[in-house]
This record gives sequence, C-alpha cells and structure tokens, in this order.
Amino acid sequence: MADIEFYEWGYAYPSAARPALSGVNCVLHPTQFTLVIGESGAGKSTLVRAMNGLVPHFTGGRVTGRLRVAGLDPVSAGPSRMALHVGMVFQDPESQFVLDTVEDEVAFALENAAIPRPEMRRRVEETLGLLGISHLRQRTIHTLSGGEQQRVAIASALVLQPAILALDEPTSQLDPESAAGVLDALADLNRSGLAIVLVEHRLERVVPFANAVMRVEGGTAMVGPPAEMLNGSPIAPPTVELARALGLHPLPLTLPALVTALTQKSTRLTAQPTSDTLPAQRRTSIGNPILRLQGVCAAYGDCPVLYGIDLTAREGEIIALIGRNGHGKSTLLKTIIGLVRPSAGAIWLDGKRIDNQDTTTI
Repeated sequence: MADIEFYEWGYAYPSAARPALSGVNCVLHPTQFTLVIGESGAGKSTLVRAMNGLVPHFTGGRVTGRLRVAGLDPVSAGPSRMALHVGMVFQDPESQFVLDTVEDEVAFALENAAIPRPEMRRRVEETLGLLGISHLRQRTIHTLSGGEQQRVAIASALVLQPAILALDEPTSQLDPESAAGVLDALADLNRSGLAIVLVEHRLERVVPFANAVMRVEGGTAMVGPPAEMLNGSPIAPPTVELARALGLHPLPLTLPALVTALTQKSTRLTAQPTSDTLPAQRRTSIGNPILRLQGVCAAYGDCPVLYGIDLTAREGEIIALIGRNGHGKSTLLKTIIGLVRPSAGAIWLDGKRIDNQDTTTI
C-alpha cells in the first residue's frame, strides 16, 4: 500500500526560531488525488519534500514525530531509495534536468535503475505519449518552452512507475489547455492506482479532480473531503468563494455545480460595474511609447521561434502576453531583455536601440 501517514510530525529548519510545522496527524490513501492548499510560506512544499526524504536530507533541520510513506521512513531510507516510491516534480522544471535531449532525460532514471533496454524503450515511449510530448523526444531541452519543460519533468518522474507522484505547482507554466491535459493524465493515473499529491495555488484548475484536500495553515495540516476543507478555508477558488458568499449548501465546487445550485434556488445575480464605471484611481494613464519592436525574429540554432514581431508598449500600459505553450512567449520576453539575441529586426527602449551596439535613436 502507498499510504502516507503523519503521526505528530513536525519539522524545524536550521537556526529557525520555531518549527515550520508541528503536530501533523493525517493519512493520505493510495486511492486519493490529494490537493494541498495554503498560504505562501505555510509549509506545503516542506510537507511534500518530506515524503521522499529531501526534507531533511538536503535542508538539514530537525524532524519530530513519525512519517511513513509506503511503509518506509523517508529519513532512514533517504531520497535515493524513496525515489523508487515517490516521484517528485518541482515548480522549476529546469532544476531537475541532467541531460540535453528530452528522450535522454526521460530515460536517465531508468538507466540508473538498470532497467533492461527493451523495457526502457517501452516505458519511455509510453510515458512520452501519455503526456503528449512524443513529438519533442529529439528536442534539446533548453529550446523548449516553460510549459513543455514541465511536462518533460513530469514524464521523468513517471517513467520509474512510482506508487506516489508528488507535484509542486506543476501547471504554473502551462496554458489552460495544456494544464487541463496534464491534469486529465494525472486523474487517469490516479484511477489506475497512482496516489497523487499536488500543491497548487490556481485551485479552480485542480478542485474538480481532487477527492481529498490537505489544508496547511497555522503550522499544521489537516485532510478531509474537498467541500469540508474548502468551506472554512481562507484559500478557495472563485467558484467556492461566490458560493460561500451566497450561502449555498451543499457547497458547489465547480462552475457547472454552481450554475445548477443557482438555478435550483432561482438566485439572481446583479450585474457588476463595467470598466467605464471604475473609480478614477483604478484607471491608468497611458503615456508615450517606451518600448518598440520592429520585425523581430529569433531562433534557437536552426529552430526558428519568432517571426517578424512588431510591438509598441507605452508608459503606464499593461500588456497581457498570451498563447499556447511553445509559441514563443518566453522567447519574446528573453529577447526583449537581451537573454536571446534577435536574428533580425530591431528593439528600441526609451528611444535607444538595444538589440545591438548601435545606439541610433528612433
């Protein structure tokens, strides 16, 4: 069984004045898709990293109480042994990568575990297909978008076929469609017997998939059904916040459930003010152009990413940059700040050319 059992468990970081967590008593079952919620700094990542021994082996500090994961003590077993039972995916995927290409990276853990090559090839192919990244197998990892890198990190954890998959904000760099695809895959894995423990701040994405919620607050944690844990939680998705404000019971957790509840109660919602009626202090004054891109192109080696981008940004303007993973959003930002050199075009900042040594003004 892949139960995760905390008994009066606590942890204090080195030199900390007080424990980060204490008195944690809860059990996560292998049938559960557990969503971990809480304020930033509440200890969510600490709890997840303790499950495979990264806390305290890589952080130091002091552990109290008892933690058992799949029958093992992560402190005694250590991260190398626990990795066979608990796959870890972190918020920053680049921190996990060892090799250059996608296929090599996904196969790396299998090579370390001395998995026979026919089985290795089967697992790599199956895992790449599961996460929809088979077409990336020969790509160099540094040429991938942030969202694509996150899916490679998930594949690298899944390929060892652990009993538990722990993820720390794995959808933070994914567009909505890609995030939904990853969550669908995680839900399928959970139905097939994999325990999922997922830390996430964008709760509206994950709540429909979770059948348990671990709420971390006040230096401890508790686990229960989603409706019960979200009902009194300061952290909740917008749908739940609206349902609580309207006093709906039982608490609807998803938008379709909220619509149904409102329809049944014949509740009417008043229209909200449009942007034209916003207070003056919430309006932003738009000034003169400060950033200008003209015909900007960029590529990673022989792989073109940006094609003739034209953009003008003005003082006080807020620009939302949207698009699918892999379509060049991160590359565009890196090009603007000079981390990627444009292959064509020009960039001006405050009237000065910044894409090369030419300082010609507009």
